[in-house]
Amino acid sequence: MRIDVTPQEVLGLARAGGADVPPVITSVTGDGDSVRVSADLRRLDELPGPLRLAVRLAPIVRAQIRVVGFADGRATLAVEANAGGLPAHRLLGLLAEPIERALTAQGVPPGAVDVRGDASVVVDIDALLAAKLPGLTVTGLRMEDGHVHVEASV
Repeated sequence: MRIDVTPQEVLGLARAGGADVPPVITSVTGDGDSVRVSADLRRLDELPGPLRLAVRLAPIVRAQIRVVGFADGRATLAVEANAGGLPAHRLLGLLAEPIERALTAQGVPPGAVDVRGDASVVVDIDALLAAKLPGLTVTGLRMEDGHVHVEASV
């Protein structure tokens, strides 16, 4: 089956499935082959020490996320982010632990989201779907024309 949805619809489906959007996320839109996300880092409860000062100076982060690969039920996402005009994606490794901890607290299976220091994120789609939609297998994932295109089988 083919599923074509906007990033906003993906969030709506996640909410309908009982997931909460982290309060740090202020907007999500599709744009060509990317998802654009705005986040207010002041809404994070825990930040590593070196980032607290940076958040005071540039609290709003704008990110562009692209799907750069999909294999074995895992999507690899490239993240380019800026805060106050600075390349914030270079600090992604410092945020990995608080991001992963926050996702786990929201019910995301541990290890399903791997935030890497090279400004990439690997999402285990199979692990995310196992609890909520057992039997659904995603076989392809891409962004195009501001839409998320999913190939799946039941």
